[in-house]
Amino acid sequence: MRQSLNLITLACLLVIAALPAFAQDSPETSPSTAIQVVLDTQQDKLRAVDSPDSWWHDAKERSWSVKRPVEPGILDTTHTFSVTYRIDGAMVASWQVDTRSGTAVAVP
Repeated sequence: MRQSLNLITLACLLVIAALPAFAQDSPETSPSTAIQVVLDTQQDKLRAVDSPDSWWHDAKERSWSVKRPVEPGILDTTHTFSVTYRIDGAMVASWQVDTRSGTAVAVP
């Protein structure tokens, strides 16, 4: 009986010690990481919507917005973001970004 209790206690301690490793199975991501994925993977699309002819001398505002499609809960959306690029308030491009895999898929 005593040996079984010691084994159970040891097993519980091992599980507790391993919990931080499970919580950090992937690097922490932030909304800025989602924008970086777009910048790294979508250069052709960005050039197409904002060619040098349009930005070289203009004073238009460029803005990025990032949000999760839904709050994490039943679905794990920890690494999923919707990224939108706007020029003077008009949306010119949008992507669904997975920061875990480093992918960005254009949304029509």
